Amino acid sequence: MESESHNRMIFNASKKEVFTMNNGYKSMQRKLQAQGKIQSMKHELSAKKLKDVKLWITAGPREKFKASELEVLKHYLDGGGNVLVMLGEGGEIKYDTNINFLLEEFGILVNNDAVVRNVYYKYFHPKEALVSNGVLNREISRAAGKVVTGILEDENVGNNAQALTFVYPYGATLNVMKPAMPVLSTGSDCFPLNRPVLAFYQGKEAGKLVVLGSCHMFSDQYIDKEENSKIMDVMLQWLMTDNIQLNQIDAEHPEITDYTMLPDTGFLSEQLRVCLPEDDVDPRDFTSLFDMSLLNFSTDTLPQVISAYKQLSVKDEPLQRITPQFEILPELKPADFPPAVSDLPPPTLELSDLEKALHSSPISVQSTIMSCAQTS
Repeated sequence: MESESHNRMIFNASKKEVFTMNNGYKSMQRKLQAQGKIQSMKHELSAKKLKDVKLWITAGPREKFKASELEVLKHYLDGGGNVLVMLGEGGEIKYDTNINFLLEEFGILVNNDAVVRNVYYKYFHPKEALVSNGVLNREISRAAGKVVTGILEDENVGNNAQALTFVYPYGATLNVMKPAMPVLSTGSDCFPLNRPVLAFYQGKEAGKLVVLGSCHMFSDQYIDKEENSKIMDVMLQWLMTDNIQLNQIDAEHPEITDYTMLPDTGFLSEQLRVCLPEDDVDPRDFTSLFDMSLLNFSTDTLPQVISAYKQLSVKDEPLQRITPQFEILPELKPADFPPAVSDLPPPTLELSDLEKALHSSPISVQSTIMSCAQTS
């Protein structure tokens, strides 16, 4: 009973979270039930409620935390507690929260952006980003049971980037600074390129913090996609135990690129610019050249149309639907009579006349023979 109370875990539900342990996170709930007791917290945070709590989880908060609540979480982390924070695309602006106020003190920040895959493969929606080379710390792959041969323990070579493949749906990127450590990135097939999406922080008093930029990644809809479940197992194992030690070489020199801002092409497309001589028209007011009256749609003439009913003595009533009538064709049957074949044409010669001309009677033949015998 003492160990169960000490391994108590809390799913926060006081800030209108996108997912709770009974709504979208049942798979994670089953994983955590094997390690202790799970509770859902729907009231304001306090130090008393976090007493003897092993892990505190929030998945997509959509309300702001009070300053006192953030202070309670900070003291909870400093005192050895474990915290798992998950957000989504758009960051604090879209979710209307202020969780970054707490995360910045530990070197992590959730950006107000979105991860998009620039090459289609397997998943239709571009925000369902499939990442195949996003492992920044080779120990994550080793803990998940995926090892690429040829990488030695003491070799200062590239990390085990091809070992794990995961789906990162509707998520944002992170900014990570020491002492926090990035462990997963967007890879080379997603925008922004090679930016952190999962970060770990471990305090001096054994308190641990994990920040994930996508609360959908471990939801019931995506937990069985690719190898998301293995990543979740490694993450929970790092939070709840001391069995995983991150590779220090990869932690000191993660393979990430600088965060570069891309122009808002949608906004720029609405700011049209033309090249016109300054003497003719001011380029900033080129819209005055367009005559939009031909494309207007208004109801100015509607009163005149209604009054025309009285002038034309037409009954003003709503339109009625006329029931359509369909003609039923007779049922077709296959033909059961032989085809009519045309006869051969008659011969070109009159055979009856020819036969009469060539035919000789027996009397004429006998007389001819007798006349020939007398002559001889």
